[in-house]
Amino acid sequence: MALGGATRLLEAGLSIVDWRPVTGIMPPITSTQWLQEFSKYQGSPDFKARSLMTLADFKFIFWWEYAHRLIARMLGFFIIVPFLFFWRQGRTISPDGKRVLLLLFLVGMQGGLGWFMVQSGLVQIPRVSHFRLLAHFLWACLILSYLAFWLQQESTKIQHCRGQRIYLHTLSFLCVVQLALGAMVAGSRAGYVFNTFPLMGDSWGPPIFLIYDGWVENLFYNQFNLQFFHRIGGWVLGLLAVLGWRLGFRELTLLIFLQFILGVFTLVLRVPVSLAVLHQVLGAFVFFRIRCLLYSSKLDLDHNLGR
Repeated sequence: MALGGATRLLEAGLSIVDWRPVTGIMPPITSTQWLQEFSKYQGSPDFKARSLMTLADFKFIFWWEYAHRLIARMLGFFIIVPFLFFWRQGRTISPDGKRVLLLLFLVGMQGGLGWFMVQSGLVQIPRVSHFRLLAHFLWACLILSYLAFWLQQESTKIQHCRGQRIYLHTLSFLCVVQLALGAMVAGSRAGYVFNTFPLMGDSWGPPIFLIYDGWVENLFYNQFNLQFFHRIGGWVLGLLAVLGWRLGFRELTLLIFLQFILGVFTLVLRVPVSLAVLHQVLGAFVFFRIRCLLYSSKLDLDHNLGR
């Protein structure tokens, strides 16, 4: 996830213009191979939109995208191996075999969504669709949620009262919404339009809410609005974090506050790669911890019965 974020921020995601899940594991080695790979990239709209792209420049962005795809392939490999082990032992229908098979499906779909996203940028306007980027990122969050579920199946259950469980469910939902808004902001490059905080320029809200004819376009394409909604989400989660402290979820409170601060600095410093990646990874980790708490909790009936 961190490597994917860095690849996007460095605008390297469109450097490899084809998808070869198996043969693509071998990078160019000889000068001839590099020239062939560079020639394919030169035929893409992304190259034509850049100026003075040299072979050395191409190699820099190529290695970022290659590393991103290589990690994805390695992840698939490390899932296939245990699945083959269960298959040889006839345990594919066992709980562990089913879990590995489902994880293999989720990771395979994530790879397909990644290529589906890249394809949207191999067009006349070389910029990936922020809707496809949203789907790719949310699917990664689904994988995290599933891993949290798997991790907590054999763990000792923690007793939570009904109010705590309602809080965790609410926080989980709002965290997904905020992550989705963050992906939309990143994909539409809305993080660059107003780099002031807490105001957006001279006002608390977007200066121009309606710049398109339709409401749908203004809600999902207007960069001012997308950044504004993401700011609102940050404030809401910050307020909920205060409540979490009172409910005993102090680790979550500190993580959310740290995430809020990282978001502010990422914004005002005009989205530096290191901070932006850290902001993305910490956001995913907060969601992962919330899901772990939910899956490891059980309802404290004695507390709810007033005993």
